[in-house]
Amino acid sequence: MKKQILYILILFNVFLFSQKSHSQNPIEHQMDVFSNAVDAEKIYLQLSGTTFNTSETIWFKAVVTDVLYHMPTKKSGVLHVELVDPLDNRIVDKSLLKINNGISSGFFQMHSSYREGNYVVRAYTEWNKNFGQDFISSIPIKLYRIQKLDSKPNPIKNIVFTKDHTANEFSLSSTVAVKELDSLHTGDAVLYVNWKGGSDSVLINPKKKKPNINVQHRIPIDIPIINFRLETKNEEFTKSVVLDNEYGSLQFFPEGGSFVEGLQSVVGFKYLDFKGKGAEVQGIIEDNYSNVVAEFKSNALGMGKVILTPKAGQTYYALLTTESGNTFKYELPKAKKVGQVLSLAHRDSSKVLRIWNKESTSDSLFVKLFHRGKNLFFLKARFRNGMFSYKFERKDLPNGVIGLTVFDKHYTPVAERHFFNKPKEENLSIKMETARDHYFVRDSVQVSISTKHNGHPVPASVSIMAVDSSYFYGTNLERNTIVSYFLLQSDIKGTVENPSYYFENDKNFVELDYLMLTQGWTNYKYKEEKKRRLFSAEKGLEVKGTVVNVDRKNGSDNLVSKKYELNMLLMGESLETHTQETDSGGHFRFELADSYGIGKKFVMQPSDASIKSENLKINIQKYEVPKIAFETEKVIVPVDSIIDMKVIEKMEEDIRLDPLLLPNTIALNEVVVSDYKITPERAEMVKLHGIPEVVIENKELISKQKKWTRGLYRWLLFNYPKEIKVGRVPAGFELAYVYGAEWTYVVIDGIPVHERDYGLIGNIPVSAVKSAEIIRNTSTANTYHNQVFDCAPICPPPPFPAILAIYTYSGEGLSGAFPKTKRTNLINGTAPQYSPIREYYVPEYNDSEKIDWSIPDRRIMLFWKPNIITDENGQAKTTFFNSDITGKVVLICEGITANGKVGYSEVFYQVKNH
Repeated sequence: MKKQILYILILFNVFLFSQKSHSQNPIEHQMDVFSNAVDAEKIYLQLSGTTFNTSETIWFKAVVTDVLYHMPTKKSGVLHVELVDPLDNRIVDKSLLKINNGISSGFFQMHSSYREGNYVVRAYTEWNKNFGQDFISSIPIKLYRIQKLDSKPNPIKNIVFTKDHTANEFSLSSTVAVKELDSLHTGDAVLYVNWKGGSDSVLINPKKKKPNINVQHRIPIDIPIINFRLETKNEEFTKSVVLDNEYGSLQFFPEGGSFVEGLQSVVGFKYLDFKGKGAEVQGIIEDNYSNVVAEFKSNALGMGKVILTPKAGQTYYALLTTESGNTFKYELPKAKKVGQVLSLAHRDSSKVLRIWNKESTSDSLFVKLFHRGKNLFFLKARFRNGMFSYKFERKDLPNGVIGLTVFDKHYTPVAERHFFNKPKEENLSIKMETARDHYFVRDSVQVSISTKHNGHPVPASVSIMAVDSSYFYGTNLERNTIVSYFLLQSDIKGTVENPSYYFENDKNFVELDYLMLTQGWTNYKYKEEKKRRLFSAEKGLEVKGTVVNVDRKNGSDNLVSKKYELNMLLMGESLETHTQETDSGGHFRFELADSYGIGKKFVMQPSDASIKSENLKINIQKYEVPKIAFETEKVIVPVDSIIDMKVIEKMEEDIRLDPLLLPNTIALNEVVVSDYKITPERAEMVKLHGIPEVVIENKELISKQKKWTRGLYRWLLFNYPKEIKVGRVPAGFELAYVYGAEWTYVVIDGIPVHERDYGLIGNIPVSAVKSAEIIRNTSTANTYHNQVFDCAPICPPPPFPAILAIYTYSGEGLSGAFPKTKRTNLINGTAPQYSPIREYYVPEYNDSEKIDWSIPDRRIMLFWKPNIITDENGQAKTTFFNSDITGKVVLICEGITANGKVGYSEVFYQVKNH
């Protein structure tokens, strides 16, 4: 870098200022690394797809690096990944993952209680909460619900909208067919209506005995899409309606930032259709006298550029004519009377920067080049006859998005431009080979992987995914890759549509400059200057908080800070004890050993040597979840019809071959339960498993309680011997089974109990239980398998499970079912654990004579291996088996080296029938 700066200074020696003016230049005095976000971490999420149904699993790999060089992070050791429902503004599922050398992987299991619609998978570290939403990695996905697609019509009907031009509004009416609501629904339903910038909700009361209820809404006239969502206690229906499919926006972006009268400018433009997606358009530009001054045509993503020389006093308009003959008119930005115009021309191995000044002067100017919040170098020169020119080589600049700002003689920024620089042989090269180019169904496929950089073998962390290419590309129309994320998306704000498109070939790469002209210059992520950090990086699992002594004097609380010694007892397969002294401010942090599960119970109190008084107060710091913030219009857009067709076709065939995929749909009149009220606490369980067969309310529990049946299992054994059997297991505790079931899952307040904690359930006091309920014959009980057993998926789910659902007055699950101690300085809680690890299951068909061909293998995704490490020669091998699906299979491999070089590769093979 020093040689590069020296070269520039020599080249521009004739233009340099005196030492006095140099010392007064505030631009050069800026810190080398000037951005707040330069200290952040980048998080790349590779998902197994972006379209799923409620019987599938979302598999993902995360790569966490520093910002500047994409080196695997050394800051954070913990990653938070969440499945978010943006319409309900809630977290549906979450994973806590260990980061090893910048790599982490996990999964989300979908199930039938999830609503159908759009979701977001987001990932962040505690450290990245210092840098706002820009550094929370988010990927939108679409979820389809497994159901009898022709059995339940949508009760949202007869949507009619009328334009009221006088009020600039839509009058929107819709009908809710109450008789078509689910049979479990007996209370009020709510119809939610969402649109860009607004929402509405209407209470639907089916008790009024009307077969249809009509609802009215007033919607702004410029809204292209509206989303309806009808929510009952047990079901949810959604419908998206396009009000104006010709609605679109067209914006123009002069290169450098502004038009100047009389100076020729390159103008980037971008068109977005009613879905907010780029669409190919063409049109003309006219002045205010209807003279055509230019024509323009976009690429497939709605972007392009045009050359225009604005004249004094003129206003310019772009005109687009749709297929239906309607013409839309868009005004271009106004031209300034004086100023500078910037042009960046691209050559094979170099770039030429030219700047024109409206006034033909020899004023000084300054040019700063920067990359990811780090200054690269400065140019200091003067205009010659109102023009400045400079040529620089691609090899002298980093790979990725480069920023360029022009300052006038007063050090005021007057123009800005971002461009993408691509040095030769910069990325990791990944090569995959299969033993053959075609295979038969259920054949074994061997894959060899080779990783190189600049022609030399290098070790790398790679992932490999094998998937049916027709389904994958047909349902994942927009994808990012590890290359597009690290080099492009992570460095500019906003959504980059179909980012992998630009890196597919050299022709598409040229079009990347359209994106830089229209989005990069206004959306650079590294603008904000450095500020104080509020969050520390998590190195591993921990429990932290504060201790204060509440010393009551003169009737008031005086918080006294000093050091205290704390003892913590951590439950699990074996008990762990931890002792720690707080700092002088009373802060403590217990660092825990790595463990996997759904949380460990702990109790904490001061040691006797710490203080004899009981006036200590221990505060456990609760984890602060980042705000859920997504633009409504991006989560209510209707799904592409091609995706709909492919997903529904697959679900219909899957249900035909495996009817057990359908969720439990027990109607209210199919079981006899006296006065069973579907309370908010019970609603999710009923959604997932149906109405219980046996319900024991607290009133009955208390009235039949004996001195020796104060524990729950003893009470059940004595009062319901035909429903529940209780036995003592070798570990020394009691285990309850529902008769007729091979295994009984115990779910307390909707939270499944881990198998290691089953010994605690029998001692739950009867007085703490609001109700105990038995659910048999539910096909969805095994949704808890992975949460209850650490051995999953090695140990298969039990074939005939049942559920014992317990609801406590605390509503806090097992931890809240026991009475709290009266001592104020003893607390209990749940320590975090990493989410359970699960391998992607691939059946083995090694012995062709033992293959059971009567059991269909409908896997679309054949293989997922997120953590392959190539050796010092850059080599690795792996093997998997095909399913019964024929056609073309794509192998996708993504990787990163220890020094931050990223690569992507695809290879195809054909699968045929025997």
